[in-house]
Order: sequence, then structure tokens, then C-alpha cells
Amino acid sequence: MKAIFLAAAIAAAAISPASAWTYFLERDLGVDGIERLCRYSNGEVYSVNSIDLCPMQIEDSAPGFGKATGFKSGEYQDGMTKVCVYDVLGDERAIRVGGVELCPLTYDF
Repeated sequence: MKAIFLAAAIAAAAISPASAWTYFLERDLGVDGIERLCRYSNGEVYSVNSIDLCPMQIEDSAPGFGKATGFKSGEYQDGMTKVCVYDVLGDERAIRVGGVELCPLTYDF
């Protein structure tokens, strides 16, 4: 029985992304044009649509894991901006660009 539980725990750990960390909102930096700027505990500034509130927490890659290239897997319109979705080694990531801009085919995260 212990062997089955241990095997299931190892399999679950192998499936879940190990490089995602949770960061918490430090400060809402306000609206700049059509974007609201939000600073998080990892020291990075992220943008959301200007009419949205900054999320209280985000998940992003852990420090020290380096950069990875994402390949475009989709896009959708979100108000006055466009969200470009990328596949980064099986993980889904997104960036926000202007509503009339083209999404890059690849993006370095």
C-alpha cells in the first residue's frame, strides 16, 4: 500500500509544473493609457486592462530557471488590447499587446 501511495505522489509531482511560484501584489501603480500597471513581490511590473483591478497574486516562473521561448498558440481580443497566448515547454503563458498589433510568433519569457 505504501508503494502505491509513494508511486502516486511521485507521479503527481512529475506532472505538476515545478517552476511556477506565487507572487503577491505590492502596489497598484495606476493607469497608463489603456493599461493598469501592477508591481508584485518578485520586483516585476505587469500590466492588465485599464478597467480591471490588479490581481492580488500571480503565478510566474521561479527565479533561477532562466528564460524560455514560447511559441504562439492563440490570441483573443480583451477590450482595447489583444492577449497573445504561447506554449512554453507545455506551460501556457500570455502577453498583452495593443488591439491592432500583431502577436509575435515567438516570445522570450
